[in-house]
Amino acid sequence: MSDYVLSRPRGDAEWAAYHELRRSEIFDRYYPDKIYDPEDADEFSAFNLPHLFFGDGEPLGTIRIDCLDRHHAAFRLIAIRSASQRQGLGGLMLRMAEERAVAFGFDEVSLNAALPALAFYQRHGYTVGPWFDPNPEREDSVRVGKRLPRPRTRQPLALVSPSLDKIAGYVAALEAGWSPSTTRDVSGEQLALNRESPVKLITELTRQDGTTALNDGTRVPRLPNRVFWLDNGEFCGSINLRYQRGTDALPPQVSGHIGYAVVPWKRRRGYATEALRLMLPVARECGLTRAQLTCDPDNEPSQRVILKNGGVLEGQVQTPEGAPKLSFWIDLSA
Repeated sequence: MSDYVLSRPRGDAEWAAYHELRRSEIFDRYYPDKIYDPEDADEFSAFNLPHLFFGDGEPLGTIRIDCLDRHHAAFRLIAIRSASQRQGLGGLMLRMAEERAVAFGFDEVSLNAALPALAFYQRHGYTVGPWFDPNPEREDSVRVGKRLPRPRTRQPLALVSPSLDKIAGYVAALEAGWSPSTTRDVSGEQLALNRESPVKLITELTRQDGTTALNDGTRVPRLPNRVFWLDNGEFCGSINLRYQRGTDALPPQVSGHIGYAVVPWKRRRGYATEALRLMLPVARECGLTRAQLTCDPDNEPSQRVILKNGGVLEGQVQTPEGAPKLSFWIDLSA
Protein backbone atom coordinates (compact mmCIF):
# COMPACT_ATOMS: atom_id res chain seq x y z
CA MET A 1 0.00 0.00 0.00
CA SER A 2 1.35 3.42 -0.93
CA ASP A 3 2.18 6.00 1.74
CA TYR A 4 0.76 9.45 1.01
CA VAL A 5 1.83 12.57 2.92
CA LEU A 6 0.84 16.23 2.64
CA SER A 7 3.67 18.38 4.01
CA ARG A 8 5.44 21.70 3.60
CA PRO A 9 8.43 21.49 1.22
CA ARG A 10 11.76 21.20 3.05
CA GLY A 11 15.13 21.66 1.43
CA ASP A 12 16.09 22.91 -2.03
CA ALA A 13 15.06 19.74 -3.88
CA GLU A 14 11.51 19.74 -2.50
CA TRP A 15 11.04 23.46 -3.16
CA ALA A 16 12.29 22.95 -6.72
CA ALA A 17 9.75 20.13 -7.17
CA TYR A 18 6.98 22.32 -5.72
CA HIS A 19 7.64 25.13 -8.21
CA GLU A 20 8.24 22.78 -11.16
CA LEU A 21 4.87 21.09 -10.59
CA ARG A 22 3.00 24.37 -10.43
CA ARG A 23 4.76 25.77 -13.47
CA SER A 24 4.28 22.69 -15.67
CA GLU A 25 0.84 21.49 -14.52
CA ILE A 26 -0.92 24.83 -14.02
CA PHE A 27 0.77 27.70 -15.84
CA ASP A 28 2.07 25.84 -18.92
CA ARG A 29 -1.24 23.99 -19.28
CA TYR A 30 -3.92 26.54 -18.39
CA TYR A 31 -2.21 29.95 -18.50
CA PRO A 32 0.57 29.74 -21.13
CA ASP A 33 0.54 33.52 -21.59
CA LYS A 34 1.38 34.10 -17.90
CA ILE A 35 4.81 33.90 -16.30
CA TYR A 36 5.13 31.81 -13.16
CA ASP A 37 7.03 33.67 -10.44
CA PRO A 38 8.44 31.46 -7.65
CA GLU A 39 9.41 34.64 -5.77
CA ASP A 40 5.84 35.97 -5.63
CA ALA A 41 5.31 37.72 -2.29
CA ASP A 42 2.28 35.54 -1.50
CA GLU A 43 4.61 32.54 -1.21
CA PHE A 44 6.36 34.11 1.77
CA SER A 45 3.38 35.22 3.84
CA ALA A 46 3.22 33.55 7.27
CA PHE A 47 -0.50 33.02 6.67
CA ASN A 48 -0.05 31.14 3.36
CA LEU A 49 1.04 27.52 3.78
CA PRO A 50 2.61 25.77 0.77
CA HIS A 51 2.23 21.98 0.72
CA LEU A 52 3.66 19.16 -1.39
CA PHE A 53 1.71 15.95 -1.83
CA PHE A 54 4.01 12.92 -1.68
CA GLY A 55 3.39 9.34 -2.71
CA ASP A 56 6.02 6.95 -1.34
CA GLY A 57 8.36 9.92 -0.98
CA GLU A 58 7.88 11.18 -4.55
CA PRO A 59 6.39 14.68 -5.07
CA LEU A 60 3.12 14.18 -6.94
CA GLY A 61 1.12 17.35 -6.33
CA THR A 62 0.90 20.80 -4.80
CA ILE A 63 -1.64 22.85 -2.90
CA ARG A 64 -1.33 26.02 -0.83
CA ILE A 65 -3.61 26.61 2.14
CA ASP A 66 -4.14 30.34 2.72
CA CYS A 67 -5.51 31.48 6.07
CA LEU A 68 -7.94 34.27 5.14
CA ASP A 69 -9.34 34.89 8.62
CA ARG A 70 -10.27 32.79 11.63
CA HIS A 71 -13.16 31.09 9.81
CA HIS A 72 -12.13 30.98 6.15
CA ALA A 73 -9.33 29.33 4.19
CA ALA A 74 -8.56 29.24 0.49
CA PHE A 75 -6.83 26.57 -1.56
CA ARG A 76 -4.49 27.96 -4.21
CA LEU A 77 -2.68 26.54 -7.26
CA ILE A 78 -3.75 22.91 -6.93
CA ALA A 79 -1.93 20.49 -9.21
CA ILE A 80 -1.25 16.77 -9.69
CA ARG A 81 1.60 15.57 -11.91
CA SER A 82 0.26 14.53 -15.35
CA ALA A 83 1.60 10.99 -15.09
CA SER A 84 -0.26 10.53 -11.78
CA GLN A 85 -3.63 11.89 -12.86
CA ARG A 86 -6.83 9.84 -13.25
CA GLN A 87 -5.81 7.61 -10.35
CA GLY A 88 -7.86 9.31 -7.63
CA LEU A 89 -4.84 11.15 -6.25
CA GLY A 90 -6.25 14.63 -6.85
CA GLY A 91 -9.29 13.76 -4.75
CA LEU A 92 -7.08 12.23 -2.06
CA MET A 93 -4.88 15.34 -1.87
CA LEU A 94 -7.97 17.54 -1.71
CA ARG A 95 -9.45 15.49 1.16
CA MET A 96 -6.16 15.63 3.05
CA ALA A 97 -6.05 19.41 2.62
CA GLU A 98 -9.65 19.68 3.84
CA GLU A 99 -8.80 17.57 6.90
CA ARG A 100 -5.89 19.89 7.61
CA ALA A 101 -8.14 22.94 7.27
CA VAL A 102 -10.57 21.34 9.75
CA ALA A 103 -7.68 20.64 12.16
CA PHE A 104 -6.72 24.32 11.88
CA GLY A 105 -10.25 25.33 12.88
CA PHE A 106 -11.63 26.68 9.60
CA ASP A 107 -15.34 26.51 8.83
CA GLU A 108 -15.21 27.09 5.10
CA VAL A 109 -12.79 26.77 2.19
CA SER A 110 -12.92 28.40 -1.23
CA LEU A 111 -10.85 28.14 -4.40
CA ASN A 112 -10.72 29.46 -7.94
CA ALA A 113 -11.32 26.51 -10.24
CA ALA A 114 -9.89 26.60 -13.74
CA LEU A 115 -12.80 26.01 -16.12
CA PRO A 116 -11.57 22.57 -17.33
CA ALA A 117 -11.30 21.45 -13.69
CA LEU A 118 -14.70 22.70 -12.51
CA ALA A 119 -16.42 19.31 -12.83
CA PHE A 120 -13.69 17.70 -10.68
CA TYR A 121 -14.37 20.07 -7.78
CA GLN A 122 -18.13 19.71 -8.13
CA ARG A 123 -17.74 15.93 -7.81
CA HIS A 124 -15.97 16.55 -4.49
CA GLY A 125 -18.74 18.68 -3.00
CA TYR A 126 -17.72 22.18 -4.11
CA THR A 127 -20.40 24.53 -5.38
CA VAL A 128 -20.27 27.73 -7.40
CA GLY A 129 -21.18 30.85 -5.45
CA PRO A 130 -20.06 34.07 -3.74
CA TRP A 131 -17.67 32.31 -1.35
CA PHE A 132 -15.51 34.52 0.82
CA ASP A 133 -12.09 35.46 -0.57
CA PRO A 134 -10.54 38.95 -0.44
CA ASN A 135 -8.83 38.30 -3.78
CA PRO A 136 -10.93 39.26 -6.80
CA GLU A 137 -12.47 36.50 -8.87
CA ARG A 138 -10.64 35.94 -12.14
CA GLU A 139 -12.23 35.81 -15.58
CA ASP A 140 -10.46 32.55 -16.41
CA SER A 141 -11.77 30.64 -13.39
CA VAL A 142 -14.87 30.04 -11.29
CA ARG A 143 -15.12 30.68 -7.55
CA VAL A 144 -16.26 27.54 -5.72
CA GLY A 145 -16.38 26.63 -2.05
CA LYS A 146 -17.37 24.13 0.58
CA ARG A 147 -18.50 24.14 4.20
CA LEU A 148 -16.25 22.03 6.42
CA PRO A 149 -17.40 19.77 9.25
CA ARG A 150 -17.02 21.10 12.77
CA PRO A 151 -16.47 18.07 15.04
CA ARG A 152 -15.37 20.11 18.05
CA THR A 153 -16.63 23.13 19.95
CA ARG A 154 -14.23 25.98 20.54
CA GLN A 155 -13.39 26.44 24.21
CA PRO A 156 -11.49 29.00 26.29
CA LEU A 157 -7.76 28.70 25.78
CA ALA A 158 -6.04 26.22 28.11
CA LEU A 159 -2.53 24.88 28.58
CA VAL A 160 -2.47 21.11 28.20
CA SER A 161 0.40 18.68 28.53
CA PRO A 162 1.54 16.99 25.30
CA SER A 163 -0.37 13.74 24.91
CA LEU A 164 -1.20 11.10 22.33
CA ASP A 165 -4.89 12.01 22.30
CA LYS A 166 -4.05 15.53 21.08
CA ILE A 167 -0.98 14.81 18.96
CA ALA A 168 -2.84 14.91 15.64
CA GLY A 169 -3.23 18.70 15.79
CA TYR A 170 0.42 19.14 16.75
CA VAL A 171 1.60 16.95 13.87
CA ALA A 172 -0.68 18.75 11.39
CA ALA A 173 0.95 22.04 12.41
CA LEU A 174 4.42 20.55 11.92
CA GLU A 175 3.38 19.22 8.50
CA ALA A 176 2.32 22.76 7.55
CA GLY A 177 5.80 24.04 8.39
CA TRP A 178 5.15 25.51 11.84
CA SER A 179 7.96 25.06 14.36
CA PRO A 180 7.60 25.20 18.16
CA SER A 181 11.09 26.71 18.32
CA THR A 182 11.51 30.36 17.33
CA THR A 183 15.28 30.02 16.95
CA ARG A 184 15.44 27.12 14.47
CA ASP A 185 13.06 24.99 12.44
CA VAL A 186 12.64 21.69 14.28
CA SER A 187 9.51 20.59 12.40
CA GLY A 188 11.34 18.16 10.11
CA GLU A 189 13.17 16.32 12.88
CA GLN A 190 10.05 16.11 15.03
CA LEU A 191 8.03 14.72 12.12
CA ALA A 192 10.73 12.11 11.53
CA LEU A 193 10.54 11.12 15.20
CA ASN A 194 6.74 10.93 15.00
CA ARG A 195 6.98 8.61 12.00
CA GLU A 196 9.15 6.31 14.11
CA SER A 197 6.66 6.44 16.97
CA PRO A 198 4.28 9.11 18.30
CA VAL A 199 5.20 7.87 21.78
CA LYS A 200 8.85 8.72 21.08
CA LEU A 201 7.87 12.25 20.05
CA ILE A 202 5.83 12.83 23.23
CA THR A 203 8.68 11.41 25.31
CA GLU A 204 11.21 13.70 23.63
CA LEU A 205 9.01 16.78 24.11
CA THR A 206 8.52 16.16 27.82
CA ARG A 207 11.78 14.54 28.92
CA GLN A 208 13.79 16.10 31.73
CA ASP A 209 17.10 14.29 31.22
CA GLY A 210 19.72 14.00 28.49
CA THR A 211 20.93 16.80 26.24
CA THR A 212 19.50 19.26 23.76
CA ALA A 213 20.98 20.74 20.59
CA LEU A 214 21.92 24.40 20.19
CA ASN A 215 21.62 26.16 16.83
CA ASP A 216 25.24 25.32 16.00
CA GLY A 217 24.70 21.62 16.75
CA THR A 218 26.45 21.67 20.13
CA ARG A 219 24.84 19.39 22.71
CA VAL A 220 24.28 20.81 26.19
CA PRO A 221 22.54 19.35 29.27
CA ARG A 222 18.77 19.74 29.16
CA LEU A 223 17.43 22.14 31.78
CA PRO A 224 14.44 21.35 33.99
CA ASN A 225 11.45 22.36 31.88
CA ARG A 226 7.70 22.39 31.44
CA VAL A 227 6.07 22.18 28.01
CA PHE A 228 2.42 22.82 27.23
CA TRP A 229 0.28 22.96 24.13
CA LEU A 230 -2.17 25.80 23.62
CA ASP A 231 -5.63 24.29 23.19
CA ASN A 232 -9.08 25.76 22.60
CA GLY A 233 -10.55 22.50 21.38
CA GLU A 234 -8.02 22.74 18.54
CA PHE A 235 -4.22 22.94 18.58
CA CYS A 236 -3.13 26.59 18.75
CA GLY A 237 0.59 26.52 19.54
CA SER A 238 3.03 25.75 22.32
CA ILE A 239 4.70 27.42 25.30
CA ASN A 240 7.64 26.22 27.33
CA LEU A 241 9.46 27.09 30.54
CA ARG A 242 13.11 26.27 31.24
CA TYR A 243 14.88 27.13 34.48
CA GLN A 244 17.61 26.21 36.96
CA ARG A 245 16.60 25.04 40.40
CA GLY A 246 17.30 27.48 43.24
CA THR A 247 18.09 30.50 41.08
CA ASP A 248 16.55 32.93 38.60
CA ALA A 249 19.77 32.87 36.55
CA LEU A 250 20.04 31.06 33.22
CA PRO A 251 23.02 29.64 31.32
CA PRO A 252 24.33 32.00 28.60
CA GLN A 253 22.97 29.80 25.78
CA VAL A 254 19.36 30.17 27.02
CA SER A 255 17.61 33.38 25.94
CA GLY A 256 14.85 33.61 28.51
CA HIS A 257 12.81 31.40 30.81
CA ILE A 258 9.67 31.29 28.67
CA GLY A 259 9.22 30.87 24.94
CA TYR A 260 6.00 30.54 22.96
CA ALA A 261 4.93 29.99 19.36
CA VAL A 262 1.34 30.38 18.11
CA VAL A 263 0.44 28.75 14.79
CA PRO A 264 -0.23 31.34 12.06
CA TRP A 265 -3.91 30.44 11.68
CA LYS A 266 -4.58 31.16 15.37
CA ARG A 267 -2.75 34.48 15.66
CA ARG A 268 -4.30 37.89 16.33
CA ARG A 269 -6.68 36.44 18.93
CA GLY A 270 -4.77 37.24 22.11
CA TYR A 271 -3.71 33.61 22.58
CA ALA A 272 -0.02 34.39 23.19
CA THR A 273 -0.97 36.92 25.86
CA GLU A 274 -3.32 34.47 27.55
CA ALA A 275 -0.84 31.59 27.32
CA LEU A 276 1.87 33.66 29.00
CA ARG A 277 -0.58 34.71 31.73
CA LEU A 278 -1.39 31.05 32.38
CA MET A 279 2.31 30.09 32.39
CA LEU A 280 3.43 32.62 35.02
CA PRO A 281 1.91 30.67 37.98
CA VAL A 282 3.72 27.57 36.70
CA ALA A 283 7.00 29.50 36.76
CA ARG A 284 6.23 30.61 40.32
CA GLU A 285 5.53 27.00 41.35
CA CYS A 286 8.94 26.03 39.96
CA GLY A 287 10.60 28.43 42.40
CA LEU A 288 11.25 31.43 40.20
CA THR A 289 10.86 34.90 41.71
CA ARG A 290 11.04 36.58 38.32
CA ALA A 291 11.01 35.39 34.71
CA GLN A 292 13.06 36.64 31.78
CA LEU A 293 11.62 36.79 28.27
CA THR A 294 13.38 37.98 25.14
CA CYS A 295 12.27 38.87 21.64
CA ASP A 296 13.63 40.46 18.49
CA PRO A 297 13.79 44.28 18.57
CA ASP A 298 11.37 44.49 15.61
CA ASN A 299 8.88 41.95 17.00
CA GLU A 300 6.28 44.41 18.26
CA PRO A 301 3.49 41.81 18.74
CA SER A 302 5.69 39.79 21.12
CA GLN A 303 6.71 42.95 22.96
CA ARG A 304 3.03 43.77 23.52
CA VAL A 305 2.39 40.24 24.82
CA ILE A 306 5.17 40.60 27.39
CA LEU A 307 4.22 44.13 28.45
CA LYS A 308 0.57 43.14 28.94
CA ASN A 309 1.78 40.50 31.40
CA GLY A 310 3.80 42.95 33.49
CA GLY A 311 7.11 42.74 31.64
CA VAL A 312 9.64 45.49 32.31
CA LEU A 313 12.26 46.20 29.65
CA GLU A 314 15.76 45.66 31.05
CA GLY A 315 17.68 46.47 27.88
CA GLN A 316 19.27 44.63 25.02
CA VAL A 317 21.19 41.36 25.17
CA GLN A 318 22.86 39.18 22.56
CA THR A 319 22.32 35.54 21.70
CA PRO A 320 25.36 33.24 21.51
CA GLU A 321 25.23 33.82 17.73
CA GLY A 322 25.48 37.59 18.27
CA ALA A 323 21.87 38.48 17.39
CA PRO A 324 20.36 41.35 19.42
CA LYS A 325 17.37 40.65 21.65
CA LEU A 326 15.25 42.85 23.88
CA SER A 327 15.25 41.50 27.45
CA PHE A 328 12.22 41.83 29.73
CA TRP A 329 11.69 40.65 33.30
CA ILE A 330 8.35 39.83 34.93
CA ASP A 331 8.17 39.96 38.73
CA LEU A 332 6.62 36.77 40.16
CA SER A 333 6.93 37.62 43.83
CA ALA A 334 3.50 39.21 44.16
